[in-house]
Amino acid sequence: MRREEKIAAARAKAEAMKAQRAAPTPAPSSAGPVAPRPAAAQGVPGRATAVNPGGAPPAAPQHPKVEALGTITQSVEFRADPSEAQNLERLLGGLGLYRNPLRGAWQLDYRYFAEARRRLEAAGYTVEGRDYLGRPLEQWAPHTRGWTRLGTPD
Repeated sequence: MRREEKIAAARAKAEAMKAQRAAPTPAPSSAGPVAPRPAAAQGVPGRATAVNPGGAPPAAPQHPKVEALGTITQSVEFRADPSEAQNLERLLGGLGLYRNPLRGAWQLDYRYFAEARRRLEAAGYTVEGRDYLGRPLEQWAPHTRGWTRLGTPD
């Protein structure tokens, strides 16, 4: 084939593909069986982050209990069943969640705890939290009673 013939063949193929895409899809006949639509995925929509590049939605939790512990180093440790590790990464990876190899727990900066709690509860998890002094994390807020003392010096 000469160069001109190859170019003409490529153009014809491209036009055929355009025509195929533009053609309306035929309606299913009433005589044939209709394939059922796949069920929607359970859980919350995924977010595309560095640890979840495709934005894959998390699966439904098998063990929905998550324990949160506010540490003295201004972080929150999350402990969950090891089978939930991938879900935790998908849900909280964009907030800066990382695995602490010394403590065997997931850690997150305390400033993002409210958003982390919201995401976990939306995905079907129950979060039970306390800080290192035994106070509940539900009432924790950085401007009222965080891990640091705010106020004017005496």
